[in-house]
Amino acid sequence: MFREIKEELRKGPTTIDELARKLGVSKGRIEDALRLMVEMGTIEEIVPHECTGKRITCSFCSVKNKCGIAEYRTYRLKENGKN
Repeated sequence: MFREIKEELRKGPTTIDELARKLGVSKGRIEDALRLMVEMGTIEEIVPHECTGKRITCSFCSVKNKCGIAEYRTYRLKENGKN
């Protein structure tokens, strides 16, 4: 499953929900895999900023109303994880 997750992350940052849907796997299994991949240094979590509605970028965010909710945490490959 790590290979499939890396392939999805090569396309760009994504969320637990998106990965679970695309890979046909439970959110729990995705969370476990992501946790291990973070510990291995392959990927990193993009820490969400608290939505205040006052930032200009918040108005363009697709998850502005869900900011900080666990399944909307976003992950990306680290530079050394692209190989």
